[in-house]
Amino acid sequence: MRYQVVITDCPWQDISVEREVLAQVGISLSKSDCRNPEEVTEACRDADALLVGWAPINRQVIESLTRCRIIVRYGTGYDNVDVAAATSAGIAVANNPDYCVEEVATHSLAMLLACHRQLFPLTRDVAEGIWDPTRSMARMPRLSEQTLGIVGYGRIGRKLAEMATGLLKNVLIYDPQLHEAGKGITLEHLLANSDYISVHAPLTDDTHHLFNAERLARMKQSAYLINCSRGQLVDTEALVRALEANMLGGAALDVFEAEPLPAGHPLRNMRNVVLTPHAAWYSTGAEHDLRANPAKKVRDYLMGKRVELLNDPAK
Repeated sequence: MRYQVVITDCPWQDISVEREVLAQVGISLSKSDCRNPEEVTEACRDADALLVGWAPINRQVIESLTRCRIIVRYGTGYDNVDVAAATSAGIAVANNPDYCVEEVATHSLAMLLACHRQLFPLTRDVAEGIWDPTRSMARMPRLSEQTLGIVGYGRIGRKLAEMATGLLKNVLIYDPQLHEAGKGITLEHLLANSDYISVHAPLTDDTHHLFNAERLARMKQSAYLINCSRGQLVDTEALVRALEANMLGGAALDVFEAEPLPAGHPLRNMRNVVLTPHAAWYSTGAEHDLRANPAKKVRDYLMGKRVELLNDPAK
């Protein structure tokens, strides 16, 4: 039997990396540019496997698939895939959790250092012809006297903790699974005691707007919020209000609730905010693994090999 795999959507046109992986065992591949459930249904109805970017793979789509055995997301998150519906339909679901661990942790650390050394307002000063380091720099202690709080202790959170240990006085960890197991600290303790908070949690119903007005108000007035995870973890309007009211030292954001960040958005003009365009994942090695790893999971699963899954389709 010749298997057919469909890429529902991806931002690159060249699919030679995926094609090479799948062609090794005679699996054919095609690419679509699906943006809504109806387009996914039309393109993927008879596919044996899906490689998915951001297209919505909801219950409607899953129930329309006649032959699909596995759905694999290109990225680390999988909030656009209804895993419960896939499990009920006997379809395996996997993601790509390893491809950019070092990159995102490094980007988060770079943002922390940029916030600490106040590089963004200083860069703006120089660009505007101002040569006075104390004009824009807020009072600050040494980094070795400060505390980093990490929310979410998966692969990236652990890597960031490893990198930051020794640079800062303390690294605090909050993760619901650790907390439920009687380990780690409470989120409230982390909020109250961290000079920098870096978010590395998955997006779920429970973590949507995890950083809302109430939790932002519990942070130190001098603290910085760093988000290289999912934009929806932070209530953007609440963050803007907190920054405008000088309730925080600043923020560093690589992800946003709406991407691209709209022109004229207040975050674009704040001197104590560092913004990057969802770039934390990138390196040449990560770019290759972003494309190759999901294709390998599809190949191995269709060939009957063991694959790390997010669900148990046999249930």
